[in-house]
Amino acid sequence: MTRRTAIVTLLLAAGSPAAGGMIELAPTGQFQVQDAQVYRSLEPPPRFLVVGSRFGRPVLITTGPIGARLLDPARVQRDAPPAETVRVDPGGPQQDFLTVRMSGENLVLERDGTSVTLTASPPILGDKTLDEVLAAMPDYRRSAVRYTPDAAALDRIRRAKQPAEVLVFFGSWCSHCEQLIPRLVRVLQDSRGAPLQVVFRGVPPPGGGRDPMAEALGVSGLPTGIVRRDGKEVARIEGAEWEAPETALARVVQ
Repeated sequence: MTRRTAIVTLLLAAGSPAAGGMIELAPTGQFQVQDAQVYRSLEPPPRFLVVGSRFGRPVLITTGPIGARLLDPARVQRDAPPAETVRVDPGGPQQDFLTVRMSGENLVLERDGTSVTLTASPPILGDKTLDEVLAAMPDYRRSAVRYTPDAAALDRIRRAKQPAEVLVFFGSWCSHCEQLIPRLVRVLQDSRGAPLQVVFRGVPPPGGGRDPMAEALGVSGLPTGIVRRDGKEVARIEGAEWEAPETALARVVQ
């Protein structure tokens, strides 16, 4: 279970910030900033926007290489509610840069004696429902929209006769889970009504404690899905099967 926090993912992001063009961003659960809102770009490379911080102006954080600068508030446009999207025009004077440094796993922005810290959100731990996971990780919900499950596999899941339990071990800090869990989210959303009871179990990062259930069940990688009937394990979804979780799940439930 290799740990890769959102901060590390940001720093290791490949590519360079796109020049020109509007950037679309939406709220993210990856970071917390005191008394401020944090948004993440919908398209790579990762870019972040901090609104309402002590700097008094929006802060745009780019990657590849990492940098940050203050923006004219007029360059930030919000969609009308209930939409969450924020659009940013990254043009204009390329100035008002901030100093960016790491402090442990946090990212610190500094300028003229003022500092703001982006703190990696605490891990989600224990049993959670799908709705609880999506409330804490809005990034999962948006990524799920971009995944298209296999229609035939979805149909087999919907027509399943026997009820099944699916226990999904994941880490909210895990970059692989960030890529793959939204695929299962989309599958569950598109197969509502199927006889499935799904529980997501958040585990701590390496060095952050133990999860007795994960240890007892021999979970060695994330994400891992354990399918059970009448309390007995009948199959697991692991490794490459997460590329198309609906196919693996359909094979098991039928």
